[in-house]
Amino acid sequence: MAIISEKKMAEASNKLKVLSAEVQLRKYIPEQLSFWPEDRRAIANELARSALFSCRDHRKPRAYFDNIPLFMLGEGGMTYKGEELRSKDEDLFVTLAHCARELPSGKMVVHLTSSDICKMNEWPQDQRYYKEIFQSIQRMKGGILTLFSRRLTKVLKCQRALDAGASNEELTRLHDELAAFEESASFVVPLNKNGEEIAGMMLSFISGEPTFTGAKSIKEGIPQGNLSWEITLDKKLVSLFAKPYLTLVDFKARQALSATGKRLQAYFLSHKKPYPVKLRSLEKMLNLNFSDLGALKFNLTAQFEDLKKHCVITSYEFTKSADGSDWLVTVTRHQTTQND
Repeated sequence: MAIISEKKMAEASNKLKVLSAEVQLRKYIPEQLSFWPEDRRAIANELARSALFSCRDHRKPRAYFDNIPLFMLGEGGMTYKGEELRSKDEDLFVTLAHCARELPSGKMVVHLTSSDICKMNEWPQDQRYYKEIFQSIQRMKGGILTLFSRRLTKVLKCQRALDAGASNEELTRLHDELAAFEESASFVVPLNKNGEEIAGMMLSFISGEPTFTGAKSIKEGIPQGNLSWEITLDKKLVSLFAKPYLTLVDFKARQALSATGKRLQAYFLSHKKPYPVKLRSLEKMLNLNFSDLGALKFNLTAQFEDLKKHCVITSYEFTKSADGSDWLVTVTRHQTTQND
C-alpha cells in the first residue's frame, strides 16, 4: 500500500507541476497588458535600456533611420526603420500603453482626445501640442522596430507551444528551460556566441489605421483643433510588457524630470540592483554627443542630482574605468522604488 501511495503522490506532484508550468509560462507570455496603478507608468525593459527614444536637441532636424542598429545596454539588440523618435514620442507612447492596460485581451484600441493626452501629461491644451501629438502618431505608425534576443527566442517557442496545444511534458520542459534562463547571467553573453539561435519580432507601436474626428480645418497638412482619436496598439507589445520584463516608474517624479532624466529614471529602475555602467555607454543610450568626457560627466552629474532630488536614487558614485579612458557610475535605487 505504501508503494501505491507513493506512486499516486508522484503522479499528483507531476500533475501539479504541469499546471504550474502553464500558469508560470503565462507570466512571460501574457494575453493582455499587465495592470499597474494610476500613479505609475510602465516601460518595457528593452525600451528602457535602448537608444530608441533620443534625447537630442529638439531644435535639430530629426534623422531618418533605414533599419539602423540602435545601441542597447544589456542582453539583446534592436534595429529601427523610420523617423527618429524623441522624448515627446516616448511620453505619448507611455500614455497610450497606460490607457490600454485596462483593456481586455485582444482589444488594444484606445479612444481619447488630444486634450486628454495633454491633461494626462500636464501639457498646455493648445494647437501647438495638438500638432505634436498628430505628428508623433504618424511617426509611431510609420516606424518599424525589430527586436531580437535569447529571451525572445525562448519566449516565442513557449508561445507557439501554448498556441499549438503542446503536451504537458513539453510545456513543463519549456517552462523549466525558460526559468533556468531567467535565473542565469545569460544576458551578458554576446548574441552571436557559439552560433546560438536568435529569434525576434518586428512591430510598430501603432498598428491598424488610426482615425480621428473633430478637425475644424486643415493647415499645412495638419488638422486643427482638439481631435478625437481611435488608436490601435500593436498586439505584440503585450510580450514586451510581461511583468518580468516591465519597469514601473513613479509618474509624478517622471513629470518633474528632463528628457534625459526620464530616460535615466527608466534605465536605472529597470534593474533591481543597477550595476556600474560607463558614462560613454549611457551617452550612447541617450543619443547625446559630448566630445569632452569632463563635459559629459558634468552634464550627467546634474541629472543624477535631479534623480536624487525626486527620490529615484539615493546615491551615485564615480570610479575610473580600468583603462582610465572613462568613468563608471554606480547608483543605488531609492528604497521606496525597490518593490515597484
